[in-house]
Amino acid sequence: METWDREALKREALEQSKAKWVARMREQMFKSAQELKNATFDKDKGAVPQLAWARRYVEHWPEMRRENIGLLFWGPSGTGKTFAAACIANALVEREVGVRMITLGDALVQLFGMNGEERVRYLESLSSCGLLILDDFGVERRTPYAREQVYEIVNRRYLSGRPMVVTTNLTLEELKNADRDDSRINDRVLERCVPVCFDGDSLRREKTAERVMRMRALLTPDGPAAD
Repeated sequence: METWDREALKREALEQSKAKWVARMREQMFKSAQELKNATFDKDKGAVPQLAWARRYVEHWPEMRRENIGLLFWGPSGTGKTFAAACIANALVEREVGVRMITLGDALVQLFGMNGEERVRYLESLSSCGLLILDDFGVERRTPYAREQVYEIVNRRYLSGRPMVVTTNLTLEELKNADRDDSRINDRVLERCVPVCFDGDSLRREKTAERVMRMRALLTPDGPAAD
């Protein structure tokens, strides 16, 4: 076999291996939100201007990783925070960066059902990955137990020296002026993550309005003809 044939086969095998790894990572990240597997920067139509921050974060990932710099996407519900975080996740996975994206509510459910060894392995997976994305931060702390688990996740990540991307519906004032129990969590996030405000109109409301208009058009007697 010619040398170029061997090299071509080697490249093909590496590409197939990478494709399987990327698929496995996406499956792991988006078990409960399959639509986010397809969240990529090229899907943006200008509705989320803050995506420029997310793009630059990916472009400068080696520096972000080295300097332990994260992002804090904050603002009202439905303004594109989770989509932007998922774009970062998918782009970095394509670069073969290990990424975990979780909601803290889901993490609490998992931790509650784990034994000691499982719990240690799970927490280690969150603290040791290349990038940890915490979605819907701040809505899950209803009990002392929940606070302690969230603190352990955030503090382990903080001590690991690896970056986080965090999304939250809370305002910066709410994060900064939390009570003592929450402030020990929030302070670690605020220290390591650059805040980016998502303050546009709710994309969910816009999509709902478009859907309602479409339904009305289809249901009116003189609406669009069937295909």
